[in-house]
Amino acid sequence: MRTLVAGLACGAAVGAVTSATAEPRVAGWIERVRLGEGVVVTAKLDTGALTSSLHAADVRWVTRDGEEWVAFDVTAEDGRTARFERKVVRISRIKRQGQDSDKRPTVLMEVCLGGVQAVTEVNLADRTGFKYELLVGRRFLADRFIVDSARMNLVAPDCPAAKKP
Repeated sequence: MRTLVAGLACGAAVGAVTSATAEPRVAGWIERVRLGEGVVVTAKLDTGALTSSLHAADVRWVTRDGEEWVAFDVTAEDGRTARFERKVVRISRIKRQGQDSDKRPTVLMEVCLGGVQAVTEVNLADRTGFKYELLVGRRFLADRFIVDSARMNLVAPDCPAAKKP
């Protein structure tokens, strides 16, 4: 079977979806995704990951009103760099075979894929050396998409204008 169903038993992403999708849409394993302020990146849809993971450069921790925030850069597919600032909602512990677990700040990001827009948890990582800036995990995919592992670029990142969470 060439089509993988993306974690239909998992919980939904944080926040409401702005596109009413009765049935899950079919997406390829590689798709263009729009983040927050209109930054478009190429993403791998990863049904094996629960949480999405984003390559973040120049990550700086900031304290605002007693809360931990991070400021970080994301490079769009057109080469421009966008600076994001988000409140840290938790620290993710990522298991790595034969190594200590990796601790990553996790933030809420607005993600748009194939007309589906939702706020979801994204952990920030150094993905230098990886081909894709973003891995989209099951928290976003569940109940929204069926991932066809044999196809790419089936949907566009067409959603209403983005707003900060």
